[in-house]
Amino acid sequence: FFSRRIGLDENGAPQKIDLGVKLTGQMGGQDVGLLQVRTAGEHDIVGEDFTVLRVKRRISTQSYVGTFFSRRHARGLLAPADRHTAGVDAHYETSTFRGSDNLEVSGYFLWATNPLDTGDNLAYGAQIAYPNDRWNARATFTEVQANHQPAVGFVRRRGFRDYDSSLFFGPRPAGHPWIRQLRFGFRSLVKTDMDNRQLTRTLDITAFRAELHSQEVFEVHVLPSYERLERDFEISNGIVLPTGGEHTFTRYRFQASTAARRIVATRSSVEFGNFFSGDRREVVINLSVRPRPGVLVTLENEWNRVSLSEGRFDTRVYRVITDTQFSPWIYLVNNVQFDSVSANIGWQSRLRWIL
Repeated sequence: FFSRRIGLDENGAPQKIDLGVKLTGQMGGQDVGLLQVRTAGEHDIVGEDFTVLRVKRRISTQSYVGTFFSRRHARGLLAPADRHTAGVDAHYETSTFRGSDNLEVSGYFLWATNPLDTGDNLAYGAQIAYPNDRWNARATFTEVQANHQPAVGFVRRRGFRDYDSSLFFGPRPAGHPWIRQLRFGFRSLVKTDMDNRQLTRTLDITAFRAELHSQEVFEVHVLPSYERLERDFEISNGIVLPTGGEHTFTRYRFQASTAARRIVATRSSVEFGNFFSGDRREVVINLSVRPRPGVLVTLENEWNRVSLSEGRFDTRVYRVITDTQFSPWIYLVNNVQFDSVSANIGWQSRLRWIL
């Protein structure tokens, strides 16, 4: 559910809102959220009524079960039929597994209206996690079927299955003068179509990670990857990777970051290796300067040089961020960014004032 979709028509054009009511709170052991909004019909835009209901039952101190319902009703004689989304979810969490370990288990199931009644309109997933200091493991499964269309909101992709798993080992050398914690492990991301044919596979192997007592961190990653292109992919202006191409490549990344508390700090990386039909080099340099307490200036630069059999290109992103804290209650952030692809400069300014 995305509230920002309310007040926009199907093409994203603004739509006038006549009235709306929002209710949030607790009723006994339940958390309740209700939203009812009516948008106006004007010009060729149909007026609509939006309903969203969420009820979540708290269980113990860390767990819950919940339900969700949304309805999108278009008004008018030729208006389409109502669209609904409904589902359930649950989350179990404990910090006393095997005595003092953390364990999390969660899952969800969603159904959405399919006006053509052709099925394949579900989305569901499950996750089990063992997030602890020495051993940290997680396994997640997600499926979004081809005709799943939420009535209020959107999905980034349909017709896929996603398998996400990770396992990390993080020993802490006892009494070591420099090293606070080491880390080794991997994260595997596999995306398939509904016939379980692989579309994307990325294995991020943390070959070495060391966190020092001074809060500096050094990392080495190996990233074997696989991509199968379902359609032509214009990766850069005039450079097209053809449909059906299967690409297997391996990349290597070295990262280093210093403690953020320092007057001058950095968080930078170098990545290189194969990339689709060629190779890519990436350099990221982030430099933060703290001239005085409450003022932080960050300079960020990302540079990519890509050489493929279909063509060569470079990309750059530059960003300047200034954080100014005038007092514990007033805070100003300015963010200026330029990228070489769009050749546009963007500026965002945010003032936060806590009353």
